[in-house]
Amino acid sequence: MNDLQHNQSDWPKYQLVLFRFFVIYFILSTAIWSWFSSFAWFSFLGTFSTWFEQGYTNLFNDYIYQIKDELVPTRGSGDTSMGWATFYAQLFIALVGGVFWSVLDRKRKSYVLGSLAIRNVVRYYIIFFAFIYGIIKIFGLQMPTPSNSYYATDLGHFSAMRFSWNFVGYSDTYQFFSGLSEVLVGTLLLYRRTVILGALFGIGVFSYVFLLNMTFDIPVKIFSFQLLFACMFISVNNIKRVANFFLLNKSITPDTSWDVPMFKHWFKPARLVLKVIFIGCFVLYPFYNYYNSAVSRSNTSTPPPFESGYYSVVNFILNGDTIPSNGDSNVHWKDLAIDNGPRGSIGIVDSTFRVRYGRSYFFNYSLDSATDQLRIKRFGNDSVSIFNGSYEPLANRGLRLDGIYKNQDTLQVDLLWDDRDYQLARKEFNWLLESVP
Repeated sequence: MNDLQHNQSDWPKYQLVLFRFFVIYFILSTAIWSWFSSFAWFSFLGTFSTWFEQGYTNLFNDYIYQIKDELVPTRGSGDTSMGWATFYAQLFIALVGGVFWSVLDRKRKSYVLGSLAIRNVVRYYIIFFAFIYGIIKIFGLQMPTPSNSYYATDLGHFSAMRFSWNFVGYSDTYQFFSGLSEVLVGTLLLYRRTVILGALFGIGVFSYVFLLNMTFDIPVKIFSFQLLFACMFISVNNIKRVANFFLLNKSITPDTSWDVPMFKHWFKPARLVLKVIFIGCFVLYPFYNYYNSAVSRSNTSTPPPFESGYYSVVNFILNGDTIPSNGDSNVHWKDLAIDNGPRGSIGIVDSTFRVRYGRSYFFNYSLDSATDQLRIKRFGNDSVSIFNGSYEPLANRGLRLDGIYKNQDTLQVDLLWDDRDYQLARKEFNWLLESVP
């Protein structure tokens, strides 16, 4: 008798109630209808998913439990007021829905096929994100190597999240193996015979991720908890087997709880076709895209007139007045750090730029091919430049910038190449260390 047949027996009342609660919760939180929205033909699914989720979240926030008058969407941070309101709304809907379901379907004794279905939904939800986040780490794209701007930033200016991001991104090997562990979770979960091993391994991997998010204030606490809890959810029906094998030194029978009953002869080939489609869409396709992104990033160079590195500011003349280096720190540039690609940061706190960690960032600069004019913008799609003017090479790899600053002031800046040697940037490794570095 397999587990599916065995579970045809009556379930305890609490198991029936919990099942109904978790079915509603995981249907809302996994949003399986949105998985294909990254493909152009199915982009409408993403639009629908956002509309649906924000709809019930706003209703919950307006009439049940007001977290904030106006919710901040989850863009970059998953722990915004919208993120928390969505999480609470899903719990509330699952609780209320589970109660109504229990009343309406109170004569039901078990949900054997329903249990198999929801566990597979949760299983593939974990697989989906394990591969996405694993592959992006394997190619070193989630936590990039610290930039020149970050090396030029005083340690105390970093947020805890950015500090941890730089820690992981500093070592390509560490990030690679972090991603590999997540890919391994997804791979083990793909096959029914290794589901329990994948779930247990996932508990370990996502416990580490959740702990990192909690202790370094990384704004994906809700999501990482959901992944961890999802691994626990699909493990719970094997808790006795796990205890017998690892703790009690008892023999166990094979796990058949994931076996799909083949009511029709076409069930098996259909299941295989669906799995192949899933692997193609959510494993191979992301791998291909992230590989191309990694190749593109590795080929990124720093366009002229700047070089990747650091410049000291030796002269700063604003509207004809020379501003001393020890003058107004919100006016005089301290230094200039140029990162790979047409971007960099300035040692100043000026909201005209994007201020982050005590420096002012610009994410685009370019040369006009017709006039040879240098334009510096906050972002590439900005219509207005922060600086627009000419440049002139100086001795010892220096540069002179001369033009219009903030669309109103005249500015002349003399930059001297600064050959800084940050020990972290060397990425040293020594088998022999005679003293603590």
